[in-house]
Amino acid sequence: MNIGFDRAELKLDTRQVIRLYDPRGARIECVGGALWITQDRDQNDHFLEANDALTLDRPGLALIHAQAPSRIVLFEPAPRPSLRQRFGRAPAAALRAIGRWIVCSFGPESIDRHRHRDGYHGL
Repeated sequence: MNIGFDRAELKLDTRQVIRLYDPRGARIECVGGALWITQDRDQNDHFLEANDALTLDRPGLALIHAQAPSRIVLFEPAPRPSLRQRFGRAPAAALRAIGRWIVCSFGPESIDRHRHRDGYHGL
């Protein structure tokens, strides 16, 4: 079961381990004590002491190991932006402009415009 949280405060005993699955974007703050944190596919291990923080940046498994009795605060990752938010509104605006060009060039309005441009004004 996955339990969502905005913020969770935890006390860890020495050598206690917390496993976080797919925690990309989660933030860990060490309020007191000492922590060792490792992430899947990360060659660097991270050591936090009181008043240190780390934002996890990888998918997969992350382990938080208490080196001493510790107090930590876990913050849930921010929601991932939607496709529209990531790319902005520029692609949609470009598609609208292309659509207007197609309508103006090949739609019903284009018939009258082509007649006037060629100098033909009717029968």
